[in-house]
Amino acid sequence: MEEQYLAWRRKMLDQHPDQTSLTFSDFRTHTMQGDDNGRLLNYVNANIIFQAGVDFESKPMLVFCACSLPSPNEVDYERLLNLVLFRLDEFVESDYTVVMLSSGAKHQVGWQWMGKAYRRLDRRYRKNIKSVYVVHPSMWTKLVFRILGTFVR
Repeated sequence: MEEQYLAWRRKMLDQHPDQTSLTFSDFRTHTMQGDDNGRLLNYVNANIIFQAGVDFESKPMLVFCACSLPSPNEVDYERLLNLVLFRLDEFVESDYTVVMLSSGAKHQVGWQWMGKAYRRLDRRYRKNIKSVYVVHPSMWTKLVFRILGTFVR
């Protein structure tokens, strides 16, 4: 996420040279608000990734609804990924479980975006995931998990 912050900071300094103290907090606030006054943020938190209680070991369970991903023609997937990572930031300091709902997705992400998203998940996000459950996996999801499984072990 540091690369995105630095690129945003350079862009903002080019546009507004008088602003010299642009922090990561400013980047986070700008990304969350976006050009739509936080509509995408609300959609992400309500429909794409949300907490659904705790599992049998009292770890938070996060539900990731891949089936609710909006059209890439309507939404900037870079910003979408940042919003998902900001949401994950609330849980990554301790153990957590992910439940992924993938069936019936109208919009599937491409290989390039999947690779970029995986590279953005640093150790901080991966180390405390204790379980990943995929509910009704599509053929695409099975393929991606099988390929990633050969590299991740």
